[in-house]
Amino acid sequence: MPTAMKSVVYRGGVVTFRIPAHWREEYSDLEGGTFYEDRRGSGTLRLKVITMTTPKRPPTDSAMDVLQIVVDALRKKNVEGTTQGRSDGNAVLKYEEASVEPGTQLTVFYWVIANRLPPRHARVVTFSYTILAKQRYEQHVRNDLEMLEAEIEAASFSPEMGVVV
Repeated sequence: MPTAMKSVVYRGGVVTFRIPAHWREEYSDLEGGTFYEDRRGSGTLRLKVITMTTPKRPPTDSAMDVLQIVVDALRKKNVEGTTQGRSDGNAVLKYEEASVEPGTQLTVFYWVIANRLPPRHARVVTFSYTILAKQRYEQHVRNDLEMLEAEIEAASFSPEMGVVV
């Protein structure tokens, strides 16, 4: 049975995407947005947005060029992922990492989207989904990842800079 979905209009529409209607939402000026099902052992989706400014107009308006900065930084940490252009002109990097919190093995899935705002700005939007590593191949996790993949791919971005209040 399909899950009812709700739209998240993050910071007035800087990013708009959907999550299951029963998921909780929490927001922080420092940490961004956190979204999760209110049950023990559920995964946690996080959203952070960074806006960058260049001192002069860059030689290209390519989102892939913006994303390459992130890719280069991750390669220095031996993190590999896949990049692709999106139909909306943005570019996305997907990768996963193992992590450990005191006594708990985790797996974190990342979708990093570069969103150009010509002439001199760009956003780097990072969605991450954290699960218990032992749940990696459980059906509910695979279902959540499939849903998140589709919803993040469908996320839209404001063409305006936005105002943080």
